Amino acid sequence: MLKLTVCLLTVVLGAFNIMGQAPTLRIVQPDGPNLPAELYYGDIKVKPLRLRPGTNQVITIDDADFFVNQQYIDFLSRFPDQTGFDYWISQIASCPAADTLCVNARRIAVSDAFFFEPEFHETGGFVYHLYRASFGTDPTYAQFGPDRRQIDAGTNLDQAKSAFALDFVQRAPFIAAYPTSMSAAEFVNKLISTIQNTSGADLSSQSSSLMALYNGTNAGRAAILSAIETNQVFVDAEYNRLFVLSEYFGYLRRDPDTDGFNFWISQVNRYPLRNTDVQHAMVCSFITSAEYQLRFGSTITHNNEECPQ
Repeated sequence: MLKLTVCLLTVVLGAFNIMGQAPTLRIVQPDGPNLPAELYYGDIKVKPLRLRPGTNQVITIDDADFFVNQQYIDFLSRFPDQTGFDYWISQIASCPAADTLCVNARRIAVSDAFFFEPEFHETGGFVYHLYRASFGTDPTYAQFGPDRRQIDAGTNLDQAKSAFALDFVQRAPFIAAYPTSMSAAEFVNKLISTIQNTSGADLSSQSSSLMALYNGTNAGRAAILSAIETNQVFVDAEYNRLFVLSEYFGYLRRDPDTDGFNFWISQVNRYPLRNTDVQHAMVCSFITSAEYQLRFGSTITHNNEECPQ
């Protein structure tokens, strides 16, 4: 795991509120208690100056080790395991010295690989699919983060997913949309209708097998929802939308703006599903954006001119 020594930037107390008191210094842990925290002075985020241990060398998002570490945090919600960490660093570090084209291309490929990772689809993708199947809407960034962190990708992944699905079907919004008084047929038919209306995926041929999972309990409802989540027709119908939403959630840590989201959806929808070149172009646009780079410091070293057109 990447170990960082953090030297906080000096904050000049230049403004006081009307009570004569300085703003509060706050530590915020947006990714949960086991991942890096953020420091705020009032409503202003304080960007730390990261130094390599025992040196005055500043660590930036351009450094392969820090960049890879951040992909684990942003997309898998965890610190890297040593084997994976070393492997992904080597993919970038193997470029010839001063070959910026190679380095930039490898950074893009490495980052895109984290979306392709089965771990991401079994955790973040699982959460996304449950929202889309149930309500036909995307989870917000505020919903996605806490829900994603409930699913530990360790040895009990299936158990964690089952527990989350069971909790999900007992939440008030789900019960309001799918009252417990519904019969198996009513419950399944509404799910199928919601999916067809929003995703365009027709799961009507699966209705009998889905209804067979219903036993009149919340566990039965959760089993139906989980079965839909793994249906390949549904997964494929939602693939591009999940990819675009994940770019906003992972790189920019926010909900997408409508115009930007619709633009990127229109771009990826022009090409065959899971087109690596298209995904690389989009990843490049996000990781070379000023918004992404300014998450980690005050210097912008990349721009979209580096990206495939």
